[in-house]
Amino acid sequence: MSKSILRSNSGYTFIELLIALTILGLLITPILMMFSGSFLSIKNAGNQSAAVTLCRQQMEKVKALGYHSALELYSIENTDSNTLEKNIKDFPGFKRATTVRPFILSCTDDPDLEVELLLIEITVTWNDGKNERKEFLKGLLSDR
Repeated sequence: MSKSILRSNSGYTFIELLIALTILGLLITPILMMFSGSFLSIKNAGNQSAAVTLCRQQMEKVKALGYHSALELYSIENTDSNTLEKNIKDFPGFKRATTVRPFILSCTDDPDLEVELLLIEITVTWNDGKNERKEFLKGLLSDR
């Protein structure tokens, strides 16, 4: 009996092969879709991480300038090119806007206890396929 199996010319028919390939294709398609979805998620997370990094870098740069220099350079009234960066080195496609404005903090009705701070607002924008995405960072800076 084993000799007849070895010498047999029978094999899979064309229909059987088509059915097997169809089943294999139906099983593999969701797995491939999962990989492409994961790739897009990783890309979006990388862009958001880059935007947060750009916000933090700019916040530290503004804080390092000090109270008066930061207010002079990045104030809302000053609308020159320093407040909006369109071509950020090593981050193509990202834009960063920085504004600084006075912010009065008062905890009581006594005007002598008011503290004047600077409100620093940094916005990083980028295009993520069809949508424009934004990341915001706000911070306060004192004169002391």
